[in-house]
Amino acid sequence: MEKKFEFRQFSILAWAVTLLMFFAALIVFISTDYIYSMVNSTTQQTYLVIFGLSMSLFIIVGINLYFSKIISIAVKQDSIVIDDTKTKTNTILQKKNIENYNFNITRKGILDILRIKLDNRNMCFWLAGISFNQENKKDIKNKGNLRQELKTHLPNKNIKTSSDHIIVFFANKFPFIMLFVALVIFILGLIYIINL
Repeated sequence: MEKKFEFRQFSILAWAVTLLMFFAALIVFISTDYIYSMVNSTTQQTYLVIFGLSMSLFIIVGINLYFSKIISIAVKQDSIVIDDTKTKTNTILQKKNIENYNFNITRKGILDILRIKLDNRNMCFWLAGISFNQENKKDIKNKGNLRQELKTHLPNKNIKTSSDHIIVFFANKFPFIMLFVALVIFILGLIYIINL
């Protein structure tokens, strides 16, 4: 009897498109003089920016939660079966066609991606906990058990490629780089406001 492991799968494409649109809109917003002429003071501009960013965050998260779905992954003797509970469809990946795979699990569970190279193309599954609140013990156990099942049924195929290194960079390093950039912009903004 095969074991099934359930996860929430986020759409990498949906996140990429929404974040790209957010940053494009932010650049247009910041670089347009008309926006600043609508309000009279720096305080009002600050409130407008905070409101706009907060609203954008809710919209981005809402869009991505809408496009997320619950999937179950079962590792069988001859295949890996991925069931989509939303559309009631399943994808069967034959083990003989799998060239390599890598299951990247981060400490905080932010960017856990299962990459499977099949017939010379990569399939990526961004897996998260089913609960919206936080990752619970069952979710962590599912990830550990899936990793063990993959090691058992696909020996010598766990290979880290350049794609996996990029995933690890965006999971572990990129958020801290963005935090540092945001902190520098915040400090420069404070200095600018104080000198007005």
